[in-house]
Amino acid sequence: MIPPKNAPPRLTNLRKFAALGLAALSGVGFASPRPIEGSYVANTLDGRPLPADLRLPAVDGDFRLFRLEQGVLRLSDGGRFTLYFRYYHQLVRRGARPTTTPVLSDSESGTYKLEMGRMILTPSKKKGEKTRPSIPATIAGQEITASYVLQSGGTQRRVTLTLKRDARFW
Repeated sequence: MIPPKNAPPRLTNLRKFAALGLAALSGVGFASPRPIEGSYVANTLDGRPLPADLRLPAVDGDFRLFRLEQGVLRLSDGGRFTLYFRYYHQLVRRGARPTTTPVLSDSESGTYKLEMGRMILTPSKKKGEKTRPSIPATIAGQEITASYVLQSGGTQRRVTLTLKRDARFW
């Protein structure tokens, strides 16, 4: 709204200040992207809620059973990430049933880059191990969807992990 020409300057400045205040409160006219730093907790693996099982064929009818219990992705300032996961893993012989095994845990850390809702997680090389491939992901609101290849022996399988923001974790 254009103030009348005869409006006192003080009232005009007050109107401008009020308009700026309303715009700031509503987010209109300001391009401040929502910060993505924080913790994201895995809630589905290939569309199934956690804990979720994966069976990868091995040799002669045997299979490797993976059960993901928990996954937490922490995105930090400066483009760093840590991915922590708890899982079970065992080789199940043909005709046998899975048994109870101890829970295992592992973590990956590295850097991430974000561009227009697409994220690339690049794990750091661990001493004595091969370089891990980058993990492509998308971020939409409070949710991250990451797709990666799970490899066991000569078998590979692409899996999709969906994580939701959760402030209760580190």
